[in-house]
Amino acid sequence: MAQTDEVMTLIRALNDRVVDSLEQLSTLTDADLDAPCGHPCATAGTVRSLLTHNIDHERMHVGQVYNIRYEAKMMQNGQVARLLAEWLRDRAVLISALYGLSDEDLDRTHADGEYSIREAVEHVLYWEKDSVDGLLAERAAAAGVAAAAADATPIAEAVR
Repeated sequence: MAQTDEVMTLIRALNDRVVDSLEQLSTLTDADLDAPCGHPCATAGTVRSLLTHNIDHERMHVGQVYNIRYEAKMMQNGQVARLLAEWLRDRAVLISALYGLSDEDLDRTHADGEYSIREAVEHVLYWEKDSVDGLLAERAAAAGVAAAAADATPIAEAVR
């Protein structure tokens, strides 16, 4: 089942909000974690407790969404939905692996002749765009051929 506009709007909003939050919080240091925080969600009154709360809060609501899906017999049984969800999860894992690296770290390699961290990410970005663009072009061309064939059918019948 294709995603509806409302579902995609929520997905974009969640993505945009977390990217914005992560960018704003990326300047925190480890020492900042024990600094006071007066937000009511900072249950222990520190920056660390606020961030921990936000992580746990997210997990609770993920569980809530899955419980609702389960009770309504709407688990992600569709193969496309499952594949896209797995891809997004793995992208989040890749992004999370970048946190805490310095700019210099991006050029480190595991062994001579292997990709650096930067090159690995650029490789992922390049081939994702190339493969998705290629797939979409193939599908558009196939749809165009099918549409042209459908349009030509009445002409062919009229000529007979």
